[in-house]
Amino acid sequence: MDNSKEIPDYMSLQNDFIFKRLFGYEGNEDITKDLVSNIIGKKIKTLEFKNPYLLRETKDDKEEILDIKAVLDDDILCDVEIQVGNYHDIEKRILDYWSKLYRESIGRSKEYKDMKRTIVILITTFDIDSLKGVEEYRTRWKILEEKLKIKLTDIFEVDIIELSKAERQLKQGTFKEIESLKEWIEFLINPRKLEETKMEEVNEEIKKAYEIWHNMDLSFEERDAAERRYRNYYARKSAMEYDRKQARAEGRAEGRAEGITEGIKEEKIEIAKAMLKKDMPIELISEITKLSIEEIKELQK
Repeated sequence: MDNSKEIPDYMSLQNDFIFKRLFGYEGNEDITKDLVSNIIGKKIKTLEFKNPYLLRETKDDKEEILDIKAVLDDDILCDVEIQVGNYHDIEKRILDYWSKLYRESIGRSKEYKDMKRTIVILITTFDIDSLKGVEEYRTRWKILEEKLKIKLTDIFEVDIIELSKAERQLKQGTFKEIESLKEWIEFLINPRKLEETKMEEVNEEIKKAYEIWHNMDLSFEERDAAERRYRNYYARKSAMEYDRKQARAEGRAEGRAEGITEGIKEEKIEIAKAMLKKDMPIELISEITKLSIEEIKELQK
């Protein structure tokens, strides 16, 4: 295993292009099957890609969703998506992903009995807004009755993995997970770190995934697409950071302006009160302080 090869930043598995190039590539079904099996907690015997990796998917469309659609045992439909940018709408988008895949399952028959169990696996590099109070990095969502907690159907399932939470817990030493999934999570966060610590101890599929990733021979077009995805993400991230800083700065400036305005108003009121004590005409006080006659009359009460 040649570990001396320098891996560029755009080769991160948190680049959705590289993620699909690894896990959605025909011939790599075994590693994808092992990853999905560990996430959904069910041993998968077969996995067949419905939309295997093709370069043309991202050649011209920077916003193309690079998901991995597959058919699992018993015709279960599965959609695997890694999301690197928090646009504060992922909760809605994931339902859109699921519903589209579910609708596909009916095919031409238009018979509801033909609709398949559909699972969406969403892997994010950030804390999801609605889950920021949840400590668990991995959550599973189904349709349950609110009070009785009984399942309406097993046809709907969404599995969410927040890598940001997992990474914090790994650093703090509080990460709790079965070893096989823990190894995959570490691999997704940083393959290099896993290799430096215990690559010889991990399961064979992760070793295989590492070898494929480490020795991935990208064409010029693939390298260009991967770099473009990487640059676009950080450009959007920088723009969002700039917008947030501008909003904070404007808020502070507005607050200072409001404070100054309020201070001037208070000073005028104090002057008006002093003038009232000297029995000066209200009209004159209004002319000098620029307070309205109604405001000055209120001060007399």
